Amino acid sequence: MLIELDNVSLERGTTRILDRISLCIPQSQHVAIVGPNGSGKSTLLKLLMKFFYPSVIDGNSGTVKILGREEWNVWDLRAHLGFVSAEIDHHFCSGRSARLNALQTVLTGFSASELEPELDCITTEMKTEAMRCLALFGMNGNPTKLIGHMSSGERRRVLLARALVMDPKAIILDEPTSGLDILARARLLNELNHLATSGTQILLVTHHLEELLPCIQRTILLKGGRVFFDGPTVEAIDEANITSLFDAKVRIERDADGYFHAILGDRQPK
Repeated sequence: MLIELDNVSLERGTTRILDRISLCIPQSQHVAIVGPNGSGKSTLLKLLMKFFYPSVIDGNSGTVKILGREEWNVWDLRAHLGFVSAEIDHHFCSGRSARLNALQTVLTGFSASELEPELDCITTEMKTEAMRCLALFGMNGNPTKLIGHMSSGERRRVLLARALVMDPKAIILDEPTSGLDILARARLLNELNHLATSGTQILLVTHHLEELLPCIQRTILLKGGRVFFDGPTVEAIDEANITSLFDAKVRIERDADGYFHAILGDRQPK
């Protein structure tokens, strides 16, 4: 199993953000976790990445297993799970990290750092692998371009290359198209779908139904810190489920490429 959660809760103060979550995600299955703001998605994600740990409720903290193990050195875990989020994107477009070029940024993936890699620690094989990962996203043409000078779409593709450089078991994507314009979003989604169909496992966390890749086989809906629905994507993303999930009338359409579109109320798409 890639991920196993059994009766896991998380509290902050008097607020229970996750409430007795149990789920299993096998290796090689592409999965989406979908829910409105405040549903617990980001907290669940940080639990999986070992930024947070379960709360003890009635003497029980539940269990969180990644690749069959409860105990992980955080840095070792980064070699097995790639991670891309708007938060990481923000880190790389400001401060010292913004002065890294594309190649240096990808090379930081070997150490899970956000600072310039030490030249003595970088091998020729590492550089070759970094350039290969940049090429997967069409970003190998100018490896010396500073990441702080890139567009949002370019920067996101470089960060995806960074997440892949250690050949992880899976990549976790937290709202990967956040901040991108319509063309950059379409390009990135197509690249991610190609990546998934080429063999890289995807775990997608989002509240945008338009981000659900056609390859996503299973969708878990979260509401109020609990699993609201867990099953095949085509069953999860129906009008009744999504209307109840977001507490608003939503109409669902799916285009010829397999992407979902949510239309609020009776409004027609523009």
